[in-house]
Amino acid sequence: MQTARCPLDVLIHLRRADSLGPAGTVGLQLAQRLGAFAVGLHVVPLAATAFASPEAVALYVNETDSLYREAQQHEGTWRAELAARDLRGEWLVSQGDAIESICHAARWCDLVVVERPQLVPDAPTGWGIVSRTIFGSSAPVVVVPESAKCATVGCRIVVAWNQSREAMLALHGALPLLATADQVTVLEGEPGENPFGLRYLPRLDLRAWLERRGIAAEFQPFPARKERGAALLEAARAAGGDLIVMGAWGHSRITEMVLGGTTRHLFQSSDLPLLVAH
Repeated sequence: MQTARCPLDVLIHLRRADSLGPAGTVGLQLAQRLGAFAVGLHVVPLAATAFASPEAVALYVNETDSLYREAQQHEGTWRAELAARDLRGEWLVSQGDAIESICHAARWCDLVVVERPQLVPDAPTGWGIVSRTIFGSSAPVVVVPESAKCATVGCRIVVAWNQSREAMLALHGALPLLATADQVTVLEGEPGENPFGLRYLPRLDLRAWLERRGIAAEFQPFPARKERGAALLEAARAAGGDLIVMGAWGHSRITEMVLGGTTRHLFQSSDLPLLVAH
């Protein structure tokens, strides 16, 4: 007896074990588009500060163990969500640091989906769950704003292209979704400066590269502007996009903290999911 094939594994981090939340909703939509194996992951935190006093250790460990067992009981809920969408998948529960758990599971997955909280938006200069996941994950990451209200995800994809290493990594990660999209719009920005000052590097014909992979895209010039992040989000909305594909942190996080940056603005302001890679 042959097992049904699932060419990709999508890892979906659920902040709550008893509800999908925005990341779960978007992650399952993407899994449906890709015919992927959907891995739901909930992490019960185990803070190091709990071990500051011997008196608190036993109480805290007992409490987290109870939460861990409770989270495991939600496997049936997750499997019901999968069955409703005709998807295969599994339910994982971990205890400890969320970043470590997500990045560990990302090693055998092709795409990671995480939620960006609204009250404390994760800036690329910080060390929140989103930025640390992107730096530590071996797979591209879809960042889902808590405020996202997406009827569709991955139908109309907007690619932010500037010939950078990060943008190319994001494109590679997005290829399965680009192949299934109804519309692909490439916002063609100016290439970043070469750090070595080389003048005659080979240039990629992105249109031909995509066509060789069966992807027809519309190209639009995206001139450099002072508020590039805001302009990119405006252009994505104007194109009717429901997912932005982009490289994250073309500059160091220190530079972005001091000068601002496209990644920082979109992480803090976007109401569209972002597929990013670094």
